[in-house]
Amino acid sequence: MILSLGADRAVVAEKEAQISELEAQIAVLEESISVLRASKKPAEDRLNSHKYPVLTLPNEIVSEIFQHYLPTYPEPPEFFEGLSPTTLTQICRQWREIAFSTPALWRAIDLRPINASLEAANKLAPLWLERSGHLPLSIYGTDAKGLFPAFSASIPHCARWEHLHLSLDNPSNLKALDVATPLLRTLTLYINHKTVSAPHQFQYAPLLRSVVLEDCHSPSVILPWSQLTSLALMCMYTREFPPILRQTSNLVHCTLLMRGGDPLGNGPDYDDITLSRLETLVFESDNDTDVVFFKHLVTPALVCLELAESFLSLDGFGAAIAPHGGVVGSLEAFISKSGCQLRELKITKATVSQEIYRHAFPSISVINCTIASW
Repeated sequence: MILSLGADRAVVAEKEAQISELEAQIAVLEESISVLRASKKPAEDRLNSHKYPVLTLPNEIVSEIFQHYLPTYPEPPEFFEGLSPTTLTQICRQWREIAFSTPALWRAIDLRPINASLEAANKLAPLWLERSGHLPLSIYGTDAKGLFPAFSASIPHCARWEHLHLSLDNPSNLKALDVATPLLRTLTLYINHKTVSAPHQFQYAPLLRSVVLEDCHSPSVILPWSQLTSLALMCMYTREFPPILRQTSNLVHCTLLMRGGDPLGNGPDYDDITLSRLETLVFESDNDTDVVFFKHLVTPALVCLELAESFLSLDGFGAAIAPHGGVVGSLEAFISKSGCQLRELKITKATVSQEIYRHAFPSISVINCTIASW
């Protein structure tokens, strides 16, 4: 018993000695830490007092820089990556506050599948619309992959639409456009459907000047044609052009891409169509049987013409004519009939050399020919 108590006292004494030694070591380390902390404090103070040059710029300048960081309006930025305003909000608190208070960063919105998932589009569209304040809007929308509700979020803001790019698989969704668009300047509309049960008429778009219609078979839409200065009719049948072009008296730029294989088999309206203010004309077709329509355009102000050589290789009745002199003669006849003074000519799918065109039309300062590939 006495021996056991002696052993316990020895163990206790040993542990107390270890503890004392450890406490002494801790005291030394704490002293070292205190010295290091004292040395750290001045460095922290100097760092906190330092101002990064970019953070000293006025908010107005930073906001302007942010706007130049994004794609040029009306082109939309990405939602998340790359040239996105969202990226600017993730740098620091100051930049985030500036970005959120700059409506111009949020006024171009791309709601197409290439830029946004269904979940992201439905969540972010209302946020971006709110952040855009009262600025005019550029909207890229679609009804593909269930994304039409995201586009529909912009409809209450239709009075701010300035540029609208819309792709529809379901023509009935055109009904959503039965709204006034007082600021609308450009419209691009694609309808992936052969027919539309009833034509859609844009109610009020007094500033609309530029329109691109693709697969919008007449009369899918009725627009204020007479006020347009730029028009592109893409992948439409030849018979659909004349009723529209007869109403576009103020066109300055026009692109026509004709689709062949008209299921109705109707030929074009061969009465001449005069576009007295047209300066630029681009003419293409995927079916040579329709190219005679070109011969019935009268364009006295035309200065720039681009077309496939096949438009010049047929006479007014669709019969093939001799090459070289034939295509040159056809172009001479068109220029003479219109009374225009071309300054630029581009011939695609050419079989006649550029030198022949230059020799035949010395007054045209710029002539380019793209040789046909067989």
